[in-house]
Amino acid sequence: MFSLSRVEFRTSAIEGRGVFATRRIEPGELVVAYAPKQRRLPADSDEAMEASATKQTLLSEGRFVIVPDTSVPGGWLCNHSCAPNAALHSDGEGRVVATRSIAPGEEVTIFYGWVSEGEPERDPCLCGAPTCRGFINFDLSPSDIDSIEIVDGGLATVDDALRERLASYAAFLRSIGQEQVQDAITAVVVRAKRRALAG
Repeated sequence: MFSLSRVEFRTSAIEGRGVFATRRIEPGELVVAYAPKQRRLPADSDEAMEASATKQTLLSEGRFVIVPDTSVPGGWLCNHSCAPNAALHSDGEGRVVATRSIAPGEEVTIFYGWVSEGEPERDPCLCGAPTCRGFINFDLSPSDIDSIEIVDGGLATVDDALRERLASYAAFLRSIGQEQVQDAITAVVVRAKRRALAG
């Protein structure tokens, strides 16, 4: 069961406030709920789209957007890292789970997996990891979106360059133990394509 005795929320060297372990946390252990107090909105609602601009929302099960009550600290305060020690799982109410041992006092970091459209340098990364990608977001250009096809609810592309970028990104996610991010990214890309088709 989750207990706040595992973490504390304080100023981070990465950015703003962060989540820090107060005791040793082992791989597979629940670190913190994403949003102990939250609202769940239909993913296709105008309110969910507006809330996503805060970059604090979480797409859950491809159908809901979790909007944290920011007066209550939780995993939504975890900073991004390109070498994270935890993973954000978006199913259910959302949770942060350790992917490697986290020492007392160590900052709990996750990989955000944000997708942007036509803003390649929107989110500079400040994690400082040797493997830092430089930017948090994976950007899709308008031509990328044009080349995407939705086949049986999944993604296909007719563009070799985009296919290679997506494959390279998937390999990077596997290398840092963040494979679950791929499903969230696929869902966001599918939504972007559907929006473009709806015009």
